[in-house]
Amino acid sequence: MTAKNPLTWDKLHLFASDEDIGEAALGYERRKEFAGLAALHERDGMPKISAVWGGRYVPAVKAFLDAQYGLSTAVPLAPNGVEGTFLAKQKRAPEKSGSQMAPPPDRPSGPVLVR
Repeated sequence: MTAKNPLTWDKLHLFASDEDIGEAALGYERRKEFAGLAALHERDGMPKISAVWGGRYVPAVKAFLDAQYGLSTAVPLAPNGVEGTFLAKQKRAPEKSGSQMAPPPDRPSGPVLVR
């Protein structure tokens, strides 16, 4: 059985239930599968169900799915479970031969009395 007016991403509210998101993502017949699939992908960054709003934030769910399948410009720093330091090695600027501070003038070590 198919829905007369199928849900699409454009028709979803900002916070939607797993069943509604499932219908938009998987179709009417497979809409109930989304809850289990989403729970599996939460550790990889799938937005969780908001306790305040009572659903998943739909733009973030769509962005997550786009990133999973290479349609996003944002790239994760490292795959899930990879540890290490991710600081880029920075090249040092070469020493400048331009203007430099003048050395301090030589001063006598004792007090100077001037009359």
